[in-house]
Amino acid sequence: MSNYFCINKSGKSVPVYSDTDKKNKIGTIYNREAFGYNRNWGGDDYFCQIVFRNSKGSLSAGFIIDPPNGALTNCTDYPYGNATINGKSYKTFIMRSSKTVYTAGGSRWGAVAANCRVACQTAMAGDSHPEWKGINYVESSKGGWVAVTGDGLSYGFVDAGLSTASDYNSIPMYGSW
Repeated sequence: MSNYFCINKSGKSVPVYSDTDKKNKIGTIYNREAFGYNRNWGGDDYFCQIVFRNSKGSLSAGFIIDPPNGALTNCTDYPYGNATINGKSYKTFIMRSSKTVYTAGGSRWGAVAANCRVACQTAMAGDSHPEWKGINYVESSKGGWVAVTGDGLSYGFVDAGLSTASDYNSIPMYGSW
């Protein structure tokens, strides 16, 4: 099971807790806010471990308990657009600022420039970094698509920018949510 980069599209503010007992609320995921969902942790979509930007502006791990419908929406349900690359269909996201791109193994691959897009087929996020969005291609600032490769795999990750912002109007990697 892979991790996902998600958006809260429930229309509600969803509390985040430090544990699965709901004893210590540590934050809130607001409507249209992005976060990383650590599906590898388990919890069967009832106890959901996430990585989110807390009120102090830092990345933090926590739990959403029994999320409302739409709270765990895959980011690929709301892409910036679509692109056909080498005969395959991809979802695209626009980068509002330059961000680092990593190989599948986590080594630095390069960067994607501001106002360029990244392309992917799924909402996959990193195992070690659920705040990193899995991607297959980066749009070059000179035009065209560049495959993200390395470690013998045909995908990598982009830092989606949760350490900078997580709301829809300022997150560095944006779709149409």
